[in-house]
Parts: sequence; structure tokens; C-alpha cells
Amino acid sequence: MTFNSVPYLALLALAALVFWLLPARFRRTFVVLASVAFYASWGLLFVWLPLLVASIVYVTGRKIASGSADKVGWMRLGVSCAVVLLVFFKYRAFLSGILHSLGFPSGTSAMSSATSIAFPIGISFYTFEAIAYLVDLRQGRVKMPAFVELCLFFYFWPNILSGPIVRSRELMPQLAFQKRFEPRFVFEGLDRIVWGLVQKNVFANMLGIWVDRGFSLKTPAIPFTFDGWALAIGFALQIYFDFSGYTNLAIGAARLLGVTLPENFRQPYHAATPPEFWARWHMTLSRWVRDYLFFPINARHAGAPLRLYVSLLGVMALVGLWHGAGWGFVLWGTLHGCYLVLYRGYESAKNARPGWSEWRLAPFFWRVFTLVAATVAWVPFRAATLAKAAAILAVMFFRVRTGSEFGPIFYLFLAGSIALCAVEPWMMRKLRDLEEQAGAASPSPFNVVLRPIAYAFGLLLFLLFDEHNAQFIYSQF
Repeated sequence: MTFNSVPYLALLALAALVFWLLPARFRRTFVVLASVAFYASWGLLFVWLPLLVASIVYVTGRKIASGSADKVGWMRLGVSCAVVLLVFFKYRAFLSGILHSLGFPSGTSAMSSATSIAFPIGISFYTFEAIAYLVDLRQGRVKMPAFVELCLFFYFWPNILSGPIVRSRELMPQLAFQKRFEPRFVFEGLDRIVWGLVQKNVFANMLGIWVDRGFSLKTPAIPFTFDGWALAIGFALQIYFDFSGYTNLAIGAARLLGVTLPENFRQPYHAATPPEFWARWHMTLSRWVRDYLFFPINARHAGAPLRLYVSLLGVMALVGLWHGAGWGFVLWGTLHGCYLVLYRGYESAKNARPGWSEWRLAPFFWRVFTLVAATVAWVPFRAATLAKAAAILAVMFFRVRTGSEFGPIFYLFLAGSIALCAVEPWMMRKLRDLEEQAGAASPSPFNVVLRPIAYAFGLLLFLLFDEHNAQFIYSQF
């Protein structure tokens, strides 16, 4: 049951109504049951898996919290168990293929059975949450909760599928559900939900029609340079609208219950540098990587720039691998690692010469470079094979040919999507200004007239462009 389906939206409205009608002492139990039921709607086979992760975290966490002499050992055990589960369920086929290509036998019945097991949805996200919790517990940043609280933390339906990746200290206190109902919860939730539905159904799904056709292995090689760039830009916009739309739906659903989830996007294609792109794109993943991978590595190699750069490349390759079990994802992450190393090298060279006057066009160069480089990196991310990615990149950069084969509707829609991305920061500022002037829940013309009209128009667009079975891209990760 996807976030952008009519049955889900109807059940969400019912769940929010029941939640606020219940006495506060029953709300946690209700949300646990609703969350498990939602996860089970994706298939009963793996309903137990978040429970297993919660159990591992609870057992090892109690040992850490009890003051055991081997806190680090128990933390490593819990983290290792979570990573083993992730590797087994997500990367077994990928690893089997690598072993087979190296000449190791992989055709046994046991291996064939292992690689045929389905992929548990959301495992990449709640595994990272489990790792962060154990590290924070060992460092004394969080306390040991009750088992039911831990289960709710991992099962909480608004963010179990594809994030945002939350820290226990920012979500668990809210899961006591002691707040009183406020009308602003409804307005803030519906704002996000309606805009998320429009982002997904209107923009992401429509762009996906042409992008899927262009990147399909059944499609002959793209003959024209303009089409190659159009496809790359099209997917860059599709995945942004798709994942940002999902995030808005997740944040909106949580807001209906009075819960605030962290932001995940802040107009990433307006980034001025490669590091700023990652401060705006999938922000909760970026801070997880920063706090639990990069900062420890940076502390270890602070005095050795070359080791630091190599480590940064390795971390970003792992970020790519986290997204999917394929070499295209690894290449995507490695490319972003190269961009970050290049910019860090530039900053180091600039700081090493205090009297050096920076090139006046440097800010403009880095802004253009960041946008173009991020777009190029999306090609291997989306392509089904490295050969397909190489063919598209070749026509973009080397086999330059004029002409186009896509119809004008695609180019007009692509131009409109680019324009929306361009004005999005201005549009968000204007909406915030209107809301501040009107008041969060006052009976102003904005809340009584304009908001309902915007909701009705957004829901109409959602229904007109509803494909019924269109999955979110990040639900595959």
C-alpha cells in the first residue's frame, strides 16, 4: 500500500481521526498496531524483521546501558548483526555475482535459494537507525528505552519505508504521544501531503514515462547529444520530485499525529558547491554518514590529506552501494566522492595561500560545476548496466550530434519542471510569509479560502495523474 494510493490516504485520514479521539494512554498501542499492519500490507513474509532488529538492539543495548566492562564489544556485536542482516537480504545476489565472475562456484542449490529470497522493504533505513542508536547509547547520548518503545521506533509507519533516517533522541520522546490536538497539525500535515502527491504523480511519474523509455535496454542507443542531456536532466528531476514527494508524504503523515520528522531536502539543485549539494540532498543520510563514518575517519587521518581523500572516496562509494546492489550505484557514489575531493583540494590550496586573491568567477564556476556534475552522475545511477550508462555518457560528451527524437511534449514538460525547480525557493518563502501573516490556524482568508482551494486543486491533479501502481524510486533501496 503506497503513500500515493487512494486506499492509503483514506486509511491515513481514519487513523489520524481515531488517534486523536483515543485517550493518550492508548495512542502508543494504536500506533504500534497501525504501523505493523501498514508494514504487513507490503507482504507478511518480513513483518518479523524489524522486530528482530529491535530485539538485537534491545539485548545488546541493555548490556551497554548496564555498565558492562565491554561496552564497545557489545556495540560492535549489535552493529555487526544489523549489518549481516542487511548484507544477506540486500547484497547476497550482488556478492554471488562477484564470486561467480572471479571463478568461484555459485550455482549450488543453497546459494540459488538464498539469492531468490525477496527484498525486505525499508531494511536499509531501519538498519542505519539501529546502528546510530547503538553508537549513541555507547557514547551516553541516549538512554535505554522499554522494548515496546524500541519496536515503535523501528516500525513507525510514516518513515519505515524510505526514511527520513531519524535519531532515537529526536523521535522517541515524541512517541509518548502526550500532546493535545492543535488545528495546525492538520494544516501542516495536509500542506506536505498534498504537495507530495503533486510532486510524485504529476512531475515524477510523467517524467518517468520518457526517462524509462530512454534508459530501457530495449531502446536503441540515444543518437543525439541534446536527447542524452535531456534524459539525464529528466531523471535528475524525476528522482528529486519522487523522493522529495515521498518525504513530504512521510513528514505530513507524522505531522497529522503531532510528530515532527527531520527535513530531508532543501532545493539541492540550488547548491553552490559539491559539499552544499549533500547538505541539501537526502539530508538525514548525509548527516548519518558525516557523524558515523566521515567524522571518525577524519579524526583518524586529520594530518594525512591523501589518506583522508582516499577515505572520502571509499565512504562515498559505500553511500552509492547503500542505495543499491550494483556497480552503477557504486560509480555514482564514487563520482560524488571525486567531486568532494576536488572541492576540498581547492579549498586546501586556497587556505594555504592567505594572500591569494580568489578568482572572481570561482563561485559561478562551482555552482555550474555542481549542477552539471550531479546531473552527469545520475546517468550510471539510473542505467540498468554500465554499458548503457557509457553509451549515454558517450553521446553527451564525445559523439556529439545535433537533432532530437523525443516529441515536443517531453521538452515542454521538462522545461516546466526546470522552471519549477528554479522558482521553488522563492515559492516556499512566499508561502511561509503568507502563513505567518495569516497565523498557523486562525480563521483567516488564507486558511478558510485559499488553503482549501489549493488542497482541492492538488488532489484533483493527483487523481488525474494517478497511475495506481507507480512505486517510489527509493522504496527499491
